[in-house]
Amino acid sequence: MKQGLSKREKILLFFAGLLIFIYVAVQFAIYPLITAYTEGVRERTALSAEKRMVEADIANISFIRNANNEANENFDRIKHDYPLLIPNEEIDPLLTNLCLDNNLRPSSLRFVGTAGVPQSENGDTGEPTFTLVSVSMNVTGSFNSILRLLEKVDSIRYIRITTLSYSANRLTDTPDAGSITLSFELTYVNP
Repeated sequence: MKQGLSKREKILLFFAGLLIFIYVAVQFAIYPLITAYTEGVRERTALSAEKRMVEADIANISFIRNANNEANENFDRIKHDYPLLIPNEEIDPLLTNLCLDNNLRPSSLRFVGTAGVPQSENGDTGEPTFTLVSVSMNVTGSFNSILRLLEKVDSIRYIRITTLSYSANRLTDTPDAGSITLSFELTYVNP
């Protein structure tokens, strides 16, 4: 009682087997190949774009080097126009020593408007802040000593003289004695 498969069943089994074979071939052979090919194309496109960028950078390296050298030369040339800085606690000794070194007697030193103009606002980053402050200083001494003081103050790059008033003092025995009120702006650093 063995019955064989009819011709129709054999054809159905053949097509079912063929469909299963096609499905397995597509699922496990063709689809992974297509995915690998797509990834390869995508990777090749990205690498060729990166290669073009590197080639452009290599071609521009001399231009970048020249621009960098030019910027450094410009910086070296103009950095002398900008003030050097002094720490806050060194202002009073500096000004007093300038007076004493030039045989002058300082009579007053006032910081006017110490709120100043912040040169940079760093917040709480721990970096120093730079402040511009107006200073008024009264000194007494000979005219030549006052001129030497003015020359020294003018040579200090972080001090800019804003106003100056001189009055001859006829009450002393020295004929060339006088007093000067010197106002200037000073940039200092708060560490």
